Amino acid sequence: MAEAKKLSLADILAKRKEFEDMVKAQMEAERPDALKAVQEQIKLFNFTAEELGVKAPAAGRTSAAPKGTTGGTRVMSKPLKSTKGNETGVWLNYPPKFLEAEGCFETYKSGKSVDGWLVTRADSKAKAKFLKKLSTRIGTPPNKVQLGEVTEAEFKAA
Repeated sequence: MAEAKKLSLADILAKRKEFEDMVKAQMEAERPDALKAVQEQIKLFNFTAEELGVKAPAAGRTSAAPKGTTGGTRVMSKPLKSTKGNETGVWLNYPPKFLEAEGCFETYKSGKSVDGWLVTRADSKAKAKFLKKLSTRIGTPPNKVQLGEVTEAEFKAA
């Protein structure tokens, strides 16, 4: 009998890489047919998503909830903050209660900057929306001091 040729570690690793590439190419070639066969089986036996181990989206939902949240919870950013406490809020239909209690509307009427109530002062989009809501509520447009780096176009677009 012929004696087996001893391979070096480099030869073994090269053959291993070649083998893995061959397996990968074969898997890619067979994948479409395998998928079609599985879909036919699912249709034939009427498997449910639960039986297949796939989480089905909640009924009535149009999109999946972001990872790490529960199905019915809506995560919103809160761009406004209290200047006297650690409370944050968002102005939807009504302003957060702390704005009136801390004199935000009077500050706006007097023409002073209201940046103190913004969580992120550099966020010009949030600032423009906040100024737009204030100007609608008070009835006067913001002045240059209140606008700061927000342009007239950004303010009107908000």
